[in-house]
Amino acid sequence: MDQGQRHRIETFCTVFFLPNGLDRKRLGVIASKKVGNAVVRNLAKRKIREVFRHIKDRIEPAMDIVIVSGRDLVPLPVSVIEKKIFQSLPVKR
Repeated sequence: MDQGQRHRIETFCTVFFLPNGLDRKRLGVIASKKVGNAVVRNLAKRKIREVFRHIKDRIEPAMDIVIVSGRDLVPLPVSVIEKKIFQSLPVKR
């Protein structure tokens, strides 16, 4: 995370990414207790994984991505989260 690029997406998450030189994309998700209880944290992680599933084919080059969830991510629909994360990553458009 220290060597990669960092993008803060409004108040709902921070995205770290670094090309990995592999032929696959990898995702890490962080949802601390500040986000909420276990149910809320799991919901946030599920939404982030769903967004990654939709955009992973358009990410070039292969990279490691770590997304740190914020409190404001949980009430947002997946489509809004996907749009914001997609705009912050170097992807094929």
